[in-house]
Amino acid sequence: MYSVILVDDEKMIKRSLLALIEGNETGFKVVGEAKDGEEALRLNQQCNPDLIITDIRMPKMNGLKFIKEVKEANKQSKFIIISGYDEFEYAQEAIRYGVVDFLLKPIKPEQFLSSLKKVHQQIVGERNSTNERSECLGVIKSYTEKLVQQLWLLEEEQVIKLIDDYHEKLKDARSETHSLRSMYADFLIYFHSELEKQSNLVKGDIIQASDIPYDEKEIKDSIISMCQNIINQLKTSRNIGHRNSILTTVKYIDEHFSVEDLSLVEVADTIGMSPSYFSMEFKAEMGISFKQYVTKLRMEKAKELLNNPSYKTYEVAYATGYGDYPHFTKTFKKILGVTPSQYRKRIGVVKETN
Repeated sequence: MYSVILVDDEKMIKRSLLALIEGNETGFKVVGEAKDGEEALRLNQQCNPDLIITDIRMPKMNGLKFIKEVKEANKQSKFIIISGYDEFEYAQEAIRYGVVDFLLKPIKPEQFLSSLKKVHQQIVGERNSTNERSECLGVIKSYTEKLVQQLWLLEEEQVIKLIDDYHEKLKDARSETHSLRSMYADFLIYFHSELEKQSNLVKGDIIQASDIPYDEKEIKDSIISMCQNIINQLKTSRNIGHRNSILTTVKYIDEHFSVEDLSLVEVADTIGMSPSYFSMEFKAEMGISFKQYVTKLRMEKAKELLNNPSYKTYEVAYATGYGDYPHFTKTFKKILGVTPSQYRKRIGVVKETN
């Protein structure tokens, strides 16, 4: 049910509207009433309604001024105006404020119910669109992080594969409200941000949203070309010999991150480098510190294991290098914003097996 407040200085009008709303399957529930604009503003702050039905002519503050103030605080609220006067000027101004309908008193039930249906359809459509966009942005963010990581490692084949997979995923996710081109515009926002976190060495050749082609294949080709240019810039800016040494340690870390006492000293020793120098070179190469990299690997593995109900949360901690369960829980919450148990509930893994 969507919430609605009624604003009118005539009690009988409010009673009639209340009866129409609650006596029919409108999808709305009246959560408050006000007799003038000032009282309605206070009520709006308390209820934050989905729909406001208001008169134009009221004491203390007229309906249009009231609507303007509400819109400044809550752009999502919908409005239906009711008036005892057939005033074209009011109707024109109401349209500018995005009012859904302008109805004349006495209210005709079928006309009023038709207006409610129109508002209901708008709210449902907007919320569905918002949910679609949220899901799509989740896909975009995940792929962008992986793509930038592979770019940073100069893995051209993996980059092209990721772009191919990503392109197909976005094609499947597009809708009437979110075209492939608009989704790539969102991708570029995340991409620029992630790339800046990793390096300030990459200059130029970064596609802007306005430069995205309209043809589907051209879009993908342009992204691949952009990434190849970035890899070439990164190659030029690095000492490839040192890079190979650091990448050797990356493989070692990837294979041993679940070992509880894995240390920077141990990893540096695998390539005969001093811990302090290795720490500096590792961060320069990977864009994050040794500790952050190990923690990231452990959290990714923890998320994977938490998806499996056969693992208890303390077993997940031990499997990812945390002998101290409270420390694992604290780290997980710091990185992901929720505890392991809360994460499980969020993804639908509620009960742990015995």
